[in-house]
Amino acid sequence: MREALSEAAEVLRSGGVVAFPTDTVWGLLAHSQDPEACAKLFRLKGRSPSQPLQLLVADLETALALADLKPDPNSFLRLAETFWPGALTIVVPSRRPMPWLGAEETVGLRLPKSEPLRTLLRRIGGSAAASSLNKSGEPPVQSLEEARRFPGVDYVVAGPNPPGVASTVVDLTRGSVLREGAISKSEILAVLNLEER
Repeated sequence: MREALSEAAEVLRSGGVVAFPTDTVWGLLAHSQDPEACAKLFRLKGRSPSQPLQLLVADLETALALADLKPDPNSFLRLAETFWPGALTIVVPSRRPMPWLGAEETVGLRLPKSEPLRTLLRRIGGSAAASSLNKSGEPPVQSLEEARRFPGVDYVVAGPNPPGVASTVVDLTRGSVLREGAISKSEILAVLNLEER
């Protein structure tokens, strides 16, 4: 795995796109500070730029450097302390615009449970733009064999197949759960002390 992570890091630093078995689903990764690499990720998926990419982060410190928590730091920290590392993506105001991710003022952050993935993220500066490994509108890839056949991917990291359940997405700028995934909406609302609507 060490050699594969070194090769994957080099591909990402060179502007390539990497397929990786995350702790949720097979993912596509691009260097988060490389607009051309992120554009390639959008193209490979056939994904509209109006559907932003998330950022996978290596640690909480990286997330805090990317997020502007002035409006509501407590909600973010409660969610992070309860569910990270794990299958929760938290959308918050962005500390600086990253329009190449598909959003001007917000950013979706997730600290994955996978230690190999976090190691890879540390090797490329702490974060990577990410999305599920599939064409938009189609089911996510389920196996290493499918990942290797996915057109346009520059490198595939082999590993155990993920559970296949996407992360839950909560948008703190709207106060809503955008997608219910591995973590239930009721669990999120309980942490935020909100009633289900």
